[in-house]
Amino acid sequence: MKKRIFAALLCLALMASLVPAAFAAGLYADVTDQETARNAEVLRLIGVMEGDGNGQFRPNSSLTRAEFCKMAVVLSGKRSVVTRYASRTVFPDLRASHWATGYVNYAASADAGLIHGLPDGTFQPDRAITYGEAVTILMRRLGYTDKDTGGIWPDGYLALAGEAGMTRGLTLSGSASITRAQAARLFVNALTAEDGSGKTLLDVLGYGCDTTGDPVTVWSVDMVNGKLRLSDGTTPEMENPMELTALIGVKGYVVTKDKKVVTFLPEVSNAGNAVSDAAIIVSADGSTAGFDALTGGATGYTVYRNGVRASANALKKGDVVTYNAANNTIQACDTRVAVYYENCEPSPAAPTSITVLGGTEFAVLPTAQGSLAQLKPGRTMIIQLTADGRVAGAYESGSGLSGNALAYVGSKTQLICAGTLIPLTLKGVDTSKVADKAVRISQSGKNASNIHLSALSGSNTGVLDPTARTLGTRRLADGVLVFSDGKLTAVEALGTAVIEQSRIAYARTNAANEVDLIVIADNTDVYYGRAIVRAEYDESTGKDKNQYIRIDGNGHDTEEIKSANSVRTGDYVAARLNSAKTMFTSFSPLTKLASVPASAWIGDTAVNYGGQTYTVPSGIICFNRDAEVWFDDLDAARAYGGTMDLYVSDGVVRVIEVRA
Repeated sequence: MKKRIFAALLCLALMASLVPAAFAAGLYADVTDQETARNAEVLRLIGVMEGDGNGQFRPNSSLTRAEFCKMAVVLSGKRSVVTRYASRTVFPDLRASHWATGYVNYAASADAGLIHGLPDGTFQPDRAITYGEAVTILMRRLGYTDKDTGGIWPDGYLALAGEAGMTRGLTLSGSASITRAQAARLFVNALTAEDGSGKTLLDVLGYGCDTTGDPVTVWSVDMVNGKLRLSDGTTPEMENPMELTALIGVKGYVVTKDKKVVTFLPEVSNAGNAVSDAAIIVSADGSTAGFDALTGGATGYTVYRNGVRASANALKKGDVVTYNAANNTIQACDTRVAVYYENCEPSPAAPTSITVLGGTEFAVLPTAQGSLAQLKPGRTMIIQLTADGRVAGAYESGSGLSGNALAYVGSKTQLICAGTLIPLTLKGVDTSKVADKAVRISQSGKNASNIHLSALSGSNTGVLDPTARTLGTRRLADGVLVFSDGKLTAVEALGTAVIEQSRIAYARTNAANEVDLIVIADNTDVYYGRAIVRAEYDESTGKDKNQYIRIDGNGHDTEEIKSANSVRTGDYVAARLNSAKTMFTSFSPLTKLASVPASAWIGDTAVNYGGQTYTVPSGIICFNRDAEVWFDDLDAARAYGGTMDLYVSDGVVRVIEVRA
């Protein structure tokens, strides 16, 4: 049956692939697949799994036994008891100075019963945890004991976990180490895993989640009020408000505790006949021919075109359509790129990837191989891309629809492909003349001079008001795509201050005269932090003759630059550099919010002060005025106590200073 379905899809130019080329709609720059991006945000919301503080999730890194143990304890909601266990000696190789001692000791306690240690009495906290060990810990949290396994470890626990639904989509051996991406999937699976009586782990942990009712879709995040905006019209309050990107547009179920949202679970599809990672090219405007085969018969799907919700009637000839069974959505993308075929792997007859645009690689879907086989390297062509940047079709230039690709030139040049930003190599291309601009991009020949970047102005008249959801006089479309500082973000995450027209690099208007795409100019040449001023003393005149300034920003600082700007050491400023980073072009003092109380905080991502709500971005820099050093993270700064001053601009907290 499945072979017949796939054969039908082939006739309709379906394209399938195992590995997507790029996916940048999540919060972490190094996450390249949609499922991991969603899982990472599910666990970040509930506080179980974070990135490394530098915008990285490190999906392919292994987890240690101590790290996994901490995740299990945090999931249990027992973070507050950890301090009591930190000074105990349970395992001889786990000293009180180890960062995870409290978590491990609690997990080994009779109250938790999650771990027993190794046969030699040690714990080996820094050894990579195995799949069998990880599953065992979570199954014990669900209520299973060693007696339930028949005395066979880890196979007994793995078998029970399979029946409970905990290991769905994972096929590792019990002795294999697991990556952070695999651990994220395991934890998300575990939340709805069931014991023998039908009770889920969510039930055991005291959370509320009705997975038998109709799922809802996350429309957006209201960071001003710390709420989710859902497709059923409700706006529930979040326990820990934070920016979301990979969960926007996802259908699933709200998880609550004490009437507040603690996380969101994507719906698990039962569409067994849907062909995964497949694509179809729309044959005529408004046509849905072939969709039944693509979805495996699933109906009621939501259509998104170029990342924004749309009707099937909005589809255009040449759009590339993919189906996401996990949330029952159709994703249509109209991105077509005129390119010169530079190279391929492994062969021109059956390429799995092609190289174009000055060294940029794109993954090729298997059934696109036939059309590419007719277009050997050394030819110009048009490639059609899926919403996550895979090649779904190719044809010779001039024989079909023309190229229409957009890119944004910031600190790096990225192709705008539906809701995805795809980094481009562009070897040898001078982008300085179109810096901080949206461009039309195409390639007509082999050399760098044949890669064309033409700046676009777009319809960007007026200021962007995130609170009013307007750009000038036009309304922002529901689900508007906002690219800011080189990444996809929610409009609510921009803060409350209006963004001047000069920073709107490009704006696109749809048929309803609503703005559905906004590109905000890259702000990476702005440095936030403490000004450090040094003056050279001229002995002959008895006066200072040269002044040098640098911005100290806890690793995000500038070099010392000769400057005559009026600024004092210790001032908190926003300093803008020229593109060569050799000269300060402006200094703007940050606005001080003095003595902000703990009660003003809304989770870790917003502060309400003086009747206004300010966004607190991830990776916020925090300075210890007493010790004259930077804190490692926000948690450490808040734990220090004393007085906390916040320095803001454009409705966003840029620096935090703490003193006793």
